[in-house]
Formats: sequence, structure tokens, C-alpha cells
Amino acid sequence: MRDLSGKVAVVTGAAGGIGLGVAEAFLDRGMKVMLADADEARLSQAERLLVADGAPVAAAVTDVADPDQVDALASAAVARFGTVHVVCNNAGILRAGRTWELPLEDWRAVLAVNLYGVINGVRTFVPLLLASGHEGHVVNVASMAAVVPVAGIAPYNVSKHGVLALSETLHGELAGAGAPIGVTVVMPGRVPTRLGRPAGAPEPDVAVPAAGELAPREVGERVARAVRRDQLYLFTHPERLDEVRARFARIAGD
Repeated sequence: MRDLSGKVAVVTGAAGGIGLGVAEAFLDRGMKVMLADADEARLSQAERLLVADGAPVAAAVTDVADPDQVDALASAAVARFGTVHVVCNNAGILRAGRTWELPLEDWRAVLAVNLYGVINGVRTFVPLLLASGHEGHVVNVASMAAVVPVAGIAPYNVSKHGVLALSETLHGELAGAGAPIGVTVVMPGRVPTRLGRPAGAPEPDVAVPAAGELAPREVGERVARAVRRDQLYLFTHPERLDEVRARFARIAGD
């Protein structure tokens, strides 16, 4: 999708962090954006701030773990903007603890949002994109944890590995069908967001990211460029690619 101007995007987990950064980058390129998030208060605040700047946005409170709510999100986007061209499945949560000690409810919660949330997004929006007959794009936000697992957050690692595999499979299937729909799987490194922070925690200061961090807005810029380039894999922190190579070298026995 070389030209994003006038196109419509749906972004989940858009009340802050990477989701809001992606939404802002899309808006800067002349897109219309439907914001979705499970946190009604923060979502309303984000919508108000963007509308105050004259941005063409709308918002829908959505729990991506619920397929009916994702269907309702798609209906709301079409009702408001007429169609959808890009969907960004970004919503995610994290639960920390040792693998054998984490309660099953933590496993279920993380997989429901991080993996089934993306599955629900694909099942709802890809048929919509196919039926439209126009170019489209699916952005699935995984993590560096999809390729370099981190101790202490097993459910998150597992969910993000699943998002990577799902994205690669979807890309191959759409290409095989000759569909004009691209796929990008995003694998960010450290980004100052509320991920893993207690409910009600304040927004992190993203004005001056710490060493090794990338501001959510810059992640959004890189996502927007990847969509325009029809780029399958997006490592937002390329300086960490040596970790990826080392991991796969260990797998290959090199």
C-alpha cells in the first residue's frame, strides 16, 4: 500500500503505548483511524486529544479476547468510515513469574489477549478486506520475545511466538490466494509503555526514552513505513538482530 492517504485503519490497544504511536503515525499520513482498547477511560482521553487536533478518529471500547466484540469493532469502523484498509492487532498484556508457578488464570489471560486477540482480529478483518476488493494490510504486533524468549514471562513468550507463526502463515496463504493484502509482523525491543505495570499506573514518560528504548511514536513511524513497503518482518530495534542470529545459530547447532 504505497499511498496511505485517505485510507482507514483500525488499531487495537490504542489508548497508549505502541498502539497510540501507530495511530498517530497513520494519521500523519492522512489516514482515518478507529481506536480500540479495553480501557474505556484511557481510550476516551486519547480520542479527545486527537480530535482536539482535528484528527479523523473514532473509538470503540473492545476486549480483543472476545470475538463478538472484535466483530462489533469492525462494524463500528465500517459504519463510521465506510470501509477498512489496515488493521493493526496490537493489544497485549503481560504476567510475570516462573513458568511452573504461574497460575493457569495468568496463562489464560495472556493467551486470550495476546494470541487469541490477534486470531480474532484476523478472522474478523481478513474476510472484510478480501470482500472489499481493494488493497489491504494486516499488522500484527509481536515482540523481540517472539524470537528471543525472556526468562520469567513464559506466557508472553509463548503468545508472541504464536503471533509470529500466525503472521507468517497468513502471509503465505494470502500470497497463495493472489490477494492484494500484505502482512507485517512487528517485533519491538524495549519501548516505554504500561505493559506489565499495575492497573492505574501512570503513563511512562516517553519524551526522552532510556538507553536502548524506542519511543512509541517512533515505533509507529517504522510500522507505517513497513506497511508502505509491504514488509513482512519489522524489527524496530535492528541493533538487537545479533541476538536473533545467535538464537537461531544455537537452534541449528552452529
